[in-house]
Amino acid sequence: MNWETHARQAEVKLRASRIPGSEEIISLIKRVNPTSLPLSDSDRERGYRLKSELQNLLLENYGESFRLDRHPYSDNILLIRHRSIPTVDACHTHIRSLSAKALDALDEPPPVPVPAATAKPAAKKRLSQAEPGAPAGEALNTAQQLLAEYDFPSAEERLTGIRIRDRKELTYLIKGVRILVEEMGAYESAAATILSQPAEFQGERRVRELLALSCYGRDMIPEARALLDTLRPDELGKSALLAYADISFRDGNLSAAMALLQLSEAKEGILPAETELRKKIEACMRAEAEKLMRRAEGAFAAGELEQVESLARQALAHSPRYQEARQLLRKVDAIKTAGEIGALWSQYEAMAAPEQRLDLLGKLLELDTNNEERIKGLIATEKALVRRRTADDRLQELATLAAREDWSRCFDILHWLTHQDDAEGSDVAFDIAPSFSVLYRNRRLFKLPAPEAKKIWLDLVAVKARLLDGNQDGCLERFEQIKRYFDSYPYFSEEYDRLVTCESEAARNEADKLMKELYFEASSLMEARVLAARLRRTITKLPPDEVARFRSMIDLAVSYHIPKNSEEDNLDDYRTLLLIGNAAKAASLRESISDRDRVASIDRETAEYFAISVEPIAVTVSPDAPLDLASEPGSPLTQIGESPRHVLFREDEETIIVVDLARPGAARYRSPHFKNLGYLDSLPDRDIFLFANTVTCNNVWRAKLSEAEAYFCAEIEVNRNYTYEGRASFIGMFMSSSKDNDYYACIEESDGVRVVKQSLDVHSSTVRSFHLKGEVSGISRASYHPDTLLICTDSGTFLLNSNLDLPHGSSPLARTFPMRLFALHIEKLNVYISDNVVKVLNSKLRIIKQYPNSSAGTFVSSPGVMALCTETDTALISLATGKGTFYDLNSNKFSQTIPLGRLLWTNTPTRWHCFDYDKGSSTLVVKDITHELATLLEWRVICTPDQDGDTQLANIRQFEDPAFFNLPAKAPA
Repeated sequence: MNWETHARQAEVKLRASRIPGSEEIISLIKRVNPTSLPLSDSDRERGYRLKSELQNLLLENYGESFRLDRHPYSDNILLIRHRSIPTVDACHTHIRSLSAKALDALDEPPPVPVPAATAKPAAKKRLSQAEPGAPAGEALNTAQQLLAEYDFPSAEERLTGIRIRDRKELTYLIKGVRILVEEMGAYESAAATILSQPAEFQGERRVRELLALSCYGRDMIPEARALLDTLRPDELGKSALLAYADISFRDGNLSAAMALLQLSEAKEGILPAETELRKKIEACMRAEAEKLMRRAEGAFAAGELEQVESLARQALAHSPRYQEARQLLRKVDAIKTAGEIGALWSQYEAMAAPEQRLDLLGKLLELDTNNEERIKGLIATEKALVRRRTADDRLQELATLAAREDWSRCFDILHWLTHQDDAEGSDVAFDIAPSFSVLYRNRRLFKLPAPEAKKIWLDLVAVKARLLDGNQDGCLERFEQIKRYFDSYPYFSEEYDRLVTCESEAARNEADKLMKELYFEASSLMEARVLAARLRRTITKLPPDEVARFRSMIDLAVSYHIPKNSEEDNLDDYRTLLLIGNAAKAASLRESISDRDRVASIDRETAEYFAISVEPIAVTVSPDAPLDLASEPGSPLTQIGESPRHVLFREDEETIIVVDLARPGAARYRSPHFKNLGYLDSLPDRDIFLFANTVTCNNVWRAKLSEAEAYFCAEIEVNRNYTYEGRASFIGMFMSSSKDNDYYACIEESDGVRVVKQSLDVHSSTVRSFHLKGEVSGISRASYHPDTLLICTDSGTFLLNSNLDLPHGSSPLARTFPMRLFALHIEKLNVYISDNVVKVLNSKLRIIKQYPNSSAGTFVSSPGVMALCTETDTALISLATGKGTFYDLNSNKFSQTIPLGRLLWTNTPTRWHCFDYDKGSSTLVVKDITHELATLLEWRVICTPDQDGDTQLANIRQFEDPAFFNLPAKAPA
């Protein structure tokens, strides 16, 4: 076994509760002894420490079986030898390394040191005969071998002959001198060896430390002190710190001695002399403390409290555990506190202002613990006075602001009054102006954030002002939006009921007019349906019983215009229903057609028209695949879309590849209809996808694409199923996740934006609609089951549910705040936006989180953000160069750029994959690199918040250079 193993065994034995046998201890001493081993300085120091601790363990438990033989050359070096078996020894030790318990366990005391006259002259003679010409390393190795053979004179001769020539040999000198000092006690020889070295090496810290130890060992205290004073205590070894502490103690500098001793004790190892020195220092410090205490007691009797406190603290500095000093300090504190309490009570009685009296009572509460309950009562009284005075001031200010019709500041005061714990007497505030009454105890409104509550109330005030001016346009619509907050207050409900009555009457007149046109003027089914749609929108403002009556009349009137279909008409309608994907209505109509052959023929024609061929692709998910991120796949693919679990590629004009990363699996789908199709939407749980023809801009295709089955479900001709202006443009189209023949579309027209929910039928109709003003910057699906759409415009941001309504509780502020979309977490309906930094909104469009370091995120937004991995908070950014870079929202760092064609990603939340595709063998190799990006790519901060906007943008635009921060391609093998 190597030395490290022996050292660990020794440490285990030293910590064990069972005492090892003497033979085992001796064996460990021999094995850990570093004298003749080529070890580092730290291991050599550790070895000597373990050797010393094992020797003490041996003598403390088996001391009666051993004796100490003096070294023939050094008085302080002893050999631990077995009394009965002289050939058994436990190596040499220094007398100072043995504990008092170890020495007491011996049957006979340590031998008397050899007189200096018999030993020292011989050493000098040998030193004069030494020839220091051998290399330092060779001399050290020879000396260690001689020590192993107990030939100490020859070892000393070799060690004192070391002469180093360059800094590489400094380690040999230090090891040699350490042996002279710590193992042989030859302090004079150690000093002579150091002083014989070139001057530039004598100034080394470790050399000067050993020279100081040699001086200390020879009792040359002034020289040792001078050397140690030039060294930093925190860099000294344990023995040097102990020596320094002893010197400071001798000098009478007790505090320095204690500090140095504590540093020595904190280092590994045990030096028995530490305990003895600590006792001496503490005894002297206690004596000094007692002198100071006697002076402090005299000063206390004389009433000189400042001097008492100073002397007592000095005594504690000398002896921290001196309880008498602590008790005296407590007495002084008590006397001072009593005086301070009296002065504070006097000030309190003389003070008139409640705020100042509160400050004094706060101080008294901390000091006068005997009157705690009384003080708390006084504090409550004073606070009530302060609140009452403040409330009176605010009431006067409120009356002034109301007279000036400064309603915004009025709300701030009313909001403050509402949230006071003691609101007694403040009820009068809500009678100052009629509009204030709706805020009195309005818990529902005041649950909202203050800015949002203020906006709602100010809207009410503004609408009331418009009504007073005789302008009713849009007032009822705004009242409907804020009704839930004020409907129980007469100030609101009276005006609301009047508006509803007026609106109902107008709607009733309009409905009667449209009903007459429907019954007597409509000349075709199309005209009847247009009038019916207008009529249905109008009657929504009528009471429920009238709405039901009108609906039955509308249905009856429309039915008059529906012609009775012939068999041929039914067959045409059946074909139309199959083509638009209304399978339920087609199945119902099928039962009414008698010509089964014609039905079967239409079924075959439709199936052939909708047919898609499927070819599986072998997918291998390999964590160890050697994929090169800097290059394109073997057979490049173009990613055209993604769902939360699918990735769609175009292989050629008529071929699409769909990779299902959740399964995982992949297949190749072929059909001539795939030509020119672009991805629109998906229902991932059903493997259904929606595409639009980018050339005709009129044909939308719905397809089922799974490895088990593949076919088109519908072909939708937009101009036959939607009604819109001639120059309208469709911004987005989405499938309903609950009904196969319902679709959402966002249509931009001359008078604004219209979001519709269309039900496709032989004669398609609009189920719901939502109207917006402004220019749409983006529309996205925000969730499935139920469907939610996110629409961003230049005037606000809107979330619409499946009925195209604004969800209950959604932020009204968001509808007036245009947001820059960064990413959408469809599973949680979390919206990530760029607003100075990247922020996260919940399903109510309220901020729930932000990334404070993501300042660069403000320069990146959808559609540049391909997806976001919420597990690692990294986004993939598409660059104009055909490459991509990853962005870390937490560190504000960008990665090296790599080809986008090498990556796979799904909708947010995604994981990051790289892949390789071989078209010839139809194989796809996928590797998940989500948690490897930090090591696969280099990362860099491109811009920082302290830079101005133009500088940050210029730094971001460096990515327009294809060579900027690019992952270099691997060299060919």
